[in-house]
Amino acid sequence: AGSAEFSPHLVPDVEDAIIFMPEGDRARMGGTMRLGARATRLAPGSAAAALYGAGEVWERHRHRYEVNPAFVPRLEAAGLRFVGRNADGNGERMEV
Repeated sequence: AGSAEFSPHLVPDVEDAIIFMPEGDRARMGGTMRLGARATRLAPGSAAAALYGAGEVWERHRHRYEVNPAFVPRLEAAGLRFVGRNADGNGERMEV
């Protein structure tokens, strides 16, 4: 597995564990990152939920790359816990 940030010609959903955010624009980089707070639902019993003291948090995330959702089941099977899920169903938050 690799990152599309460093190797743009990876086989989709096979080698590209990190992908350019789908709504991004590679040609126009200024002002194209996700902006504004987004709701994230935290798994009960997770360290994230304990630290926030809540089951849902609103945070702002600025990035151009994200974990490829096609890799999430394999990463979870290997022991990485995705304990935060976007309330709108787009993307993931993960606790390592």
